[in-house]
Formats: sequence, structure tokens, C-alpha cells
Amino acid sequence: MLQYNTWTIEQNEWLPTQEMAIEQQLTFSNDYLCQTAHFEEHYSAPNRLCTYIKGIDTSILNLSAISVRLEDERLDLHDWHVEQFYRCLHKNKPILERHFVATSPKGHTLKVRAERQLMMDAKNLMQLVYEVRSVNYTGPITLLSLLSGGEDADQWYSLMNHVGDDLCWRWMQLQPMNIQLCCAMSYQLKKNDKLLVQRPIKIEKQDVIGYSIAQRIKPGDKLTLCKKVAVVDSNDYAKDHLIDHAIRCLTNL
Repeated sequence: MLQYNTWTIEQNEWLPTQEMAIEQQLTFSNDYLCQTAHFEEHYSAPNRLCTYIKGIDTSILNLSAISVRLEDERLDLHDWHVEQFYRCLHKNKPILERHFVATSPKGHTLKVRAERQLMMDAKNLMQLVYEVRSVNYTGPITLLSLLSGGEDADQWYSLMNHVGDDLCWRWMQLQPMNIQLCCAMSYQLKKNDKLLVQRPIKIEKQDVIGYSIAQRIKPGDKLTLCKKVAVVDSNDYAKDHLIDHAIRCLTNL
């Protein structure tokens, strides 16, 4: 099922019936952020979307959430046919990489590569590079970069959301405890390695904030979403300045 090496743990086949157990075995951390190996894209089968931070025993938002949508289909490994699946946890980084080829019920095939990294020199940060390449699909495709409610979302009360042109953030409080946190996110989208300068559709709902960008692609085209998320909490920062600290961590100011 999993191959344990000195510096890596590798998975070389698609095992959907064992996915929940594998996700938890591939848990990784930088001593502040801790995540299971849940999928970035939507997955309709049972899984455990867990992101924890040090000192808080309940999971927070799904920081790595991505949604990939074709004209009338959404990428979902539970419903699509999956081939060439590979996942590797680099224990010394820590980086989780994954790639696969998936074909939709309508016969549209995409090649996906994702690399999620918890930073060691700035432990409040998570970075994600998510690549989607069309194998045989021609038409519109939409990529959504999201901060969405996780498994224990009902325990977090939203104090304020903001979705700006360049970044968004969500400020929350854990109920009934007097602990607050702020998550801030920025992103870039490239097509065939060229940066897209395009105004996104802003998403702001009760449990989801983020951005949506649509493009037309043809076989061979590649879209690359680069997403960065900063998390700060009131165990380390004053509550009145959580938003400012999250933005500074995100923008390195």
C-alpha cells in the first residue's frame, strides 16, 4: 500500500477504498501547521479534511481547497476513472506531491500534478502549486482557489471576511473557547507558464471565500495555480492585530 523509505513515503497505485487510512498515515507538519494528505480538489467519497495548528485541538479551515470545473463536470476522483496515480510525502521538507491522470464520465481526460508545502522558515505559511493539463479536452475550464470550512467548521464562528482584488482573509473565533485565528490567501494563475492578468470572480459565502477564474483550453494546454496561505492565531498574536499579522506573513512585509 505505502512504501516507507528513509526520507519519503510513497504510494504508487490508486486505492480508493483505503483512502481515509492513507490520508492519516501521510500526515505532515512543520511544528505549527499540521495536515493530512487530503485531496486539494473536490472529493465526494468519505475523507478527513484536517488542518490543525499548534495549541488548538480542533481542525481549522481547509486551506488547500481547489475546485476544477469543466463546462458541465467537476473533477472528482470518486466519480472519474483514475490512472497513473502517485503520491509522495517528503518527510524532510515537508512537501506532499501527487499526480494522476483522470477521465470524466463523458470521456474528458486531464493530467494533474499538485505539490503542497508547509514552510520551515516561515511556519505560518503553506504554499500550493496545482497544475492541470488537458489531454483531450477542448472547452472552458474554471479553477477556484478557496478557503473553505473544514471538518469542524461548525465550531468556528466567522467574525469577518474580506475578498479583495489581490488577497482575501477570514477572521474567526473558536466556540465556546476564547481563541481567534485569521487565515489570509493570495494566488496567481498561469496558462502555459505565462501569468494571466485577469480579474477573477470573487467568492464570499458563509463557509467559503476565494476566487474563480475561467479559461478556454485545448489538448496540451496547462493551467498552473500558485496558492499561498498564512495562518495566525491569538495564542501568539494580539486579537486586535490578527488580520494585520496574517497579511504581513502572507506578503513578507
